[in-house]
Amino acid sequence: MLAGVAERGELGDTDLRTAMAELRSGHPAPGAALALAREAACRAGLGPVLPEHLAAAAALCCGCVVDMKDGRGRSIAAALAACCYAVRHADVHVITRLPPEAAEFGRFAPMYEQLGLRAALLTDGEWEVRKAAYTADVVYSGTYEPCYDYVRDNLAWDPQECVQRGRRVAILDRIDDILLRQGRAPAVIGDTVDESARCREFQEQIRPLRREVDFEVSGRLARLTPRGLRRLGLDDVPAPSSLVRRRMAEAALAAAHCFHRGEHYTVRDGVLAGQVPEGVRQALEAKEGVAVTGVRHTLGEILPWDYYRDYDTLVGLSPTAAVAAPALDELAGTAVVEVRNGAPPVLVGSNQATDGTMSRFLRQWVAEMLEFTDVRRRHREAMHDYRRTFLTGRDDDFAGRTLDSVVSGYVAARHPDAHGLHQDLSELYATPLTEDDLTGEKEQVLARVHADARAALERRWRDLGAEFAADLARRVTVIVIDRVWGEHLIALDYLSCRLTEDDPRDVRARYHRRAAALYDATVHQIHEHAMGYLFNLHVQDQ
Repeated sequence: MLAGVAERGELGDTDLRTAMAELRSGHPAPGAALALAREAACRAGLGPVLPEHLAAAAALCCGCVVDMKDGRGRSIAAALAACCYAVRHADVHVITRLPPEAAEFGRFAPMYEQLGLRAALLTDGEWEVRKAAYTADVVYSGTYEPCYDYVRDNLAWDPQECVQRGRRVAILDRIDDILLRQGRAPAVIGDTVDESARCREFQEQIRPLRREVDFEVSGRLARLTPRGLRRLGLDDVPAPSSLVRRRMAEAALAAAHCFHRGEHYTVRDGVLAGQVPEGVRQALEAKEGVAVTGVRHTLGEILPWDYYRDYDTLVGLSPTAAVAAPALDELAGTAVVEVRNGAPPVLVGSNQATDGTMSRFLRQWVAEMLEFTDVRRRHREAMHDYRRTFLTGRDDDFAGRTLDSVVSGYVAARHPDAHGLHQDLSELYATPLTEDDLTGEKEQVLARVHADARAALERRWRDLGAEFAADLARRVTVIVIDRVWGEHLIALDYLSCRLTEDDPRDVRARYHRRAAALYDATVHQIHEHAMGYLFNLHVQDQ
């Protein structure tokens, strides 16, 4: 019955709460929810709901992005569409860049109340407050609040403290700004680490290195040669800890040979001043003998456009959506509909011509950055799932299988070097195996090592108590994951920068290969460090 009244705009004395409840419990006819939403807007005193507002809301409900110039009209259309989506989904997120978000939420809250929908504003309160907000039917927030909550949830120690429950529907105002411009600045959670000792250590280590032999300089960058890597005891293996040390060594070289006091920076009252790269700043401070500022280490991060792409339904509005149609189609898989006052909606082709500046910007963003951030995205999702497995204890034999992977890696890397293999095993745990035991066919050596390592783990479990040992293993592994993952992010940045500085041909293929090897090395490093702590950590009696 309600489907035909949208054009007439009259629902009389219909109880909107009851009508909405009936829609949510059944199979709503097209237009019925929109008719209710329009009536609720009128009863809430939001002013006239114009045909273009309804057309824009209908386009949003069809999964499209709407090009609409009027800011007030976009807000109304987003609210109408949120009501329609709330009929089928329990979590609809309206993301606005119109400041302040609280005013936008307060304006439309009475409309949602008319329909019996619970709306909430996402704020920077305690996790309990944010968790309650996410249970609302419609959630209003700025661009970054949900992104930060996503990062926090994936760093939480207690699953009960995770606040988000899903990503079903997102309606973004100024969607092209959020995905293409603002989306390039990540939501980052990290801590400050004192790296002064390591910075000064690298300053000393690079002093004997010779230019064009041990390292090369190009502009304001320095790069170690294979000979320089060997002299510093580093290697070219794409492991996170190795790449982090290499990055610090090359920052020290850049500070020594590419940046000069009085030209690129000054020192006043024991403080270094000047526009220099962050990684080089600490190296310059160590070089000048002043206090080294703390280094900001990333614990978790996500780009807004990467976060919002994971919603089941992603739609939005913008006054410039038509110009960004090709990129929106590439990033969000959405068509763009142009809505103008007094004119019928028009579908905008994704291949329409754009102005030169925007065209160059879109080509650079979609062609170059999409490839790199997709790799980062796959690594992040895999590591988050991996972390949750340990945190929730879903894998009863994770310690045993983790140990198996570590010692298998040792055998694969060392065999037939019995001395080196024995050294690796001895550093991990007290092994009774001798070098003679580690000599022979690879399969036989691997079987002996597996049996010995499992026996050592069983002894450790008996000493600690099985229940306590399992809990300790999970906690230690999560701590190691968080630390090594931060190094992994630094290493990925270093990898992408170095590859683009090299021969630009085949950058993507080489990045994929190196990134895949880096991820494997990261997992191995997590396993190795976690098992090392479990075997060697001194646990005091309680």
